[in-house]
Amino acid sequence: MINIEEPQSNKFQSRLPFWLLLWPLAFILRITNFYGVFIDGKVFLSSTDPYYHLRRTLLTLNNFPYVPDFDPYLNFPIGAATHWPFGFDIIMAAIVSCLTLGQADKWWTEAISALLPAVMGSFLPIVVYFFLIKITDKFTSLFGGIITALLPPAIFFSQIGNFDHHFLAALFQGLFFLTYLQASKEKKSFWKILPSIILLIGFTSTTEFPFVIAIHCIYLLIVYFTVTKERQNQLILINLKIFVGVSVLLLPFIFTNYFEPSGVSPLLASSWFGCLLFTLFLMALATIKKLTPIWLLAVAFFLGIIFFISFDFSLITKLLAEANQSQGNNVLGSSIRENHSMLSDGLSYLLYWHTGFLILLPVMIIVLITKRSEVNLLILISLIIIQTLALAHMRLSVLLPIPFALASALLLKEGFVLAKNHFSKNHLGEILMILLTFLLLLPSILGIDFFSRVIVIGHKDFLLLYDSFTWLKQHSPEINPKQPSYGVIANEWDLGHWLVYFSERPTISSPLLHTPELAKAVSDGAKIFVEAPAQALNSLDKRKIKYIFFTPDDVIYLIEIAGIKAPKEGENFDSLYGRLLASYGFPQGTVTHPTLNRIRLVYEGKKLEGDPPLPSSMIFEIVKGARLKGQVKPNSSVTINAQIKTTNNRRIPYLSTVKADEKGNFDFIVPYSTNLDDTTTTFVSLYVIKSDDLLASIKVTTEQVRNGDEILVNFLVPQ
Repeated sequence: MINIEEPQSNKFQSRLPFWLLLWPLAFILRITNFYGVFIDGKVFLSSTDPYYHLRRTLLTLNNFPYVPDFDPYLNFPIGAATHWPFGFDIIMAAIVSCLTLGQADKWWTEAISALLPAVMGSFLPIVVYFFLIKITDKFTSLFGGIITALLPPAIFFSQIGNFDHHFLAALFQGLFFLTYLQASKEKKSFWKILPSIILLIGFTSTTEFPFVIAIHCIYLLIVYFTVTKERQNQLILINLKIFVGVSVLLLPFIFTNYFEPSGVSPLLASSWFGCLLFTLFLMALATIKKLTPIWLLAVAFFLGIIFFISFDFSLITKLLAEANQSQGNNVLGSSIRENHSMLSDGLSYLLYWHTGFLILLPVMIIVLITKRSEVNLLILISLIIIQTLALAHMRLSVLLPIPFALASALLLKEGFVLAKNHFSKNHLGEILMILLTFLLLLPSILGIDFFSRVIVIGHKDFLLLYDSFTWLKQHSPEINPKQPSYGVIANEWDLGHWLVYFSERPTISSPLLHTPELAKAVSDGAKIFVEAPAQALNSLDKRKIKYIFFTPDDVIYLIEIAGIKAPKEGENFDSLYGRLLASYGFPQGTVTHPTLNRIRLVYEGKKLEGDPPLPSSMIFEIVKGARLKGQVKPNSSVTINAQIKTTNNRRIPYLSTVKADEKGNFDFIVPYSTNLDDTTTTFVSLYVIKSDDLLASIKVTTEQVRNGDEILVNFLVPQ
């Protein structure tokens, strides 16, 4: 029935019928959300980070092969160095450019970028198959490819629309495993150079790849004591060539600023430094064992000293600060789901994410230990370390599919052999193993939604926000992309990449938390919303913020991000967020606060379901406000009122009162124009001003509101 064979020959023909099936299977599983990505002639990526990579890819297409690493659209108006892997954007831009013959427009870039994770990520099962075919039989290799195609983490990170650098991590991890296995067997120099190139691309394209190499170094230190002296010498020389290669290849990226003019990425620099140290260690070991001449060691250490002197060690400190900021040791980091432990999600989620083979993890480890070999040790050490890291930190599960699929496939082979030997009659053992395998895969299979129409993964209805983003782009004043004159602030910092991409406007904060500077920008933005209205308005002016993108959210979370103490129950807490929500969001709201005289509602999204039915979003424009001046009886009260009408047919009273001075002079600042133009969807009635028996109605234009013009109030003469 099923033939568990010995390792096959390397003939292409013997593998052809098997591995050709893996790519289509993996691709189909990665495009289940196709109709949520391509809809009504538009392309929607899966979440926020892919949109920022899409922005960088578009910029790279215009500046190829240079990726702008300083973005004036983040941390506005200061701007920020991004330190995201530049290799990913260069590779993606190169592919888009080749496929469009250098004529890529925005739509084609979006469409190809949405497809690339699924197209490229679907090669992962083939890499696993080719790795296994070199150490085991075709059946085991095929199953290893199938479970790789089915594993939810492999699908999630390479799903259509998930245009993020993470999907390359597992692919290049698998390619490194494969090329290293070949390098450890082949004598040709090509197989020693190829792993170095894979390392180069992995380091410059992903943030998780350093874990792969750290685990590889641990593996080498362990396997060194389990092999013969002859094999020890071979391993030293093989890995010495690989690490020398990557150390040399990375030199231009570490000691020049061509690809990162704003400063070398601390992660890339630290990764290179680690490779250099391990290279010197291998070189010293090779010299002690007389595998290389001592003069070569002297040259290596001489060059090492030069690089040590030239290396900026502050980058290591910066890396530690960045890791501490972005990986969950604070309010911001811990609020990101990818930083959470999967153990808190329950057994059913764990089984879905890993398949039922998770239950057999201890058995996998025992099998790999008992079947002692270099390859099994590589799989074993990778599995133990990555599985532990993935359970503690969901983000690192991007590296899990390779070791988990390899270990599962080898375990399944042992299970079939055992069942075949003990239940040989009528293929009973094989039938039982097939049934068991299906049951183990079932938790993940049941989680596949082939009819998904989810448009953008997120915690809010994206389409409602999308309308707001596009409105802001179309109806706000144009800016110079290189030197933007004003920015937008959102009370939800994770909307930043969408604002930058769809509205094409800079913002204070964004979901990019790779540096302390960007994390501080998120905190600064939150502080503005929880400041007293007058103080907040002053902060907005200093930051050159012209628009406020407002969504009903958790004010307690906003306070935590701002880093201030939450108010006690019953304590008066006046904030910009509270004033905007109370005045414009809730039913029966009334605009009365003096600070709001410089903030006008210009757009309102559709209502959310719930009680009360709040708007999904509101966009406010900060204006100078038209100054209404007039004269009444000295020291008398003057009131002004109007009615604001929104697109949701809500009517919001606008009311303000001032007291005339001793000469009878009064002065109002009003934020709304009484004419409806393309700068707003909000209609405001005529302003009615009353004082004793005096009455006046005033018209105000948008230009007067934006320029802060003075308007003289002429009262009707009482009869």
